[in-house]
Amino acid sequence: MNAYSFLKKGIIAVSMILLVACHKHTPNNAMAGADDGSMQANGLGQSDSFAGQETGESYTTRAPHNQIYLFSYDDSALAQKYVPSANAQAEYLKSHPGARVLIAGHTDERGSREYNIALGERRANTVAEIMRMAGVPSQQMRIVSYGKERPVYFGHDEAAHRQNRRVEFTYEATR
Repeated sequence: MNAYSFLKKGIIAVSMILLVACHKHTPNNAMAGADDGSMQANGLGQSDSFAGQETGESYTTRAPHNQIYLFSYDDSALAQKYVPSANAQAEYLKSHPGARVLIAGHTDERGSREYNIALGERRANTVAEIMRMAGVPSQQMRIVSYGKERPVYFGHDEAAHRQNRRVEFTYEATR
């Protein structure tokens, strides 16, 4: 490993640690177990439920593979358990310059339309920033916020809200 590669990986590691540290000190970190780091990403396609994943999550370290990352209430920090998945997608994108992804931020129904569009954008930008820090060019990513306009669950309880607070990481092209 050359010095440049070592330095680059060190910067990425420090950035991830800082991102996680900031998330753990966020007062709205109410989702129990969301960032305990004990869960491992598993391969998809085996069943609708994956070991250690909540309902609605869909993340893996296989790439290319669409991802769904859930967020805590009123929070835009990515939980530590998603970092290996995000890094795997970043490695794929770096090695496939023709690949393109849509990073779409979503929120639950609470709050104004304007606030939720901004929160969804912050969530999408958090994931995009991890990609950029890992060396993925901005041209390979398209960021959009749907706010509360595209819920996956239409309930008005915490279970539905938890599923709607998400970023959907979707491959648009895998050339």
